Amino acid sequence: MNLKRFIPILIVVCVLGTCLVGISAMGQKEPKGGTQLLREEMTALEQAFGAIIDAVIFDNMGLIKPAIPPLRKAREKVEETISTGQKIKLPKNRGRFEEFVMLDDKFHEEFKALEKAAEAGEKKVVKDQTHKLFDACVVCHEKFRK
Repeated sequence: MNLKRFIPILIVVCVLGTCLVGISAMGQKEPKGGTQLLREEMTALEQAFGAIIDAVIFDNMGLIKPAIPPLRKAREKVEETISTGQKIKLPKNRGRFEEFVMLDDKFHEEFKALEKAAEAGEKKVVKDQTHKLFDACVVCHEKFRK
């Protein structure tokens, strides 16, 4: 995909992502416990995606690595909560929590592939994984967000 085609797609993704984050936060009470941890993970993920997009646009895969630790830390908190047997209150389809965990685990495995590609400087793989991960975000949000 050439840069002229990628930039408009990127702009649409950024605008939609920003709108979705804003809309999802409107009118909600401050969540407690595991739900707050999940929100923190989503915020860290949004920041990581910003760095990934910058890395692709500026052809600098080195921008990705510094964005990963906050996401990893947030993810560890969520995993720790789930490992204690505590379920995170999902906004929609709460009875499908195990499916949510499965999708989340798969997402993070795919994210590791993106990380590896970034470390190796494989821009095309990073772009492909970014698209794949964004699609996974949409699927998960359709199933588990209001």
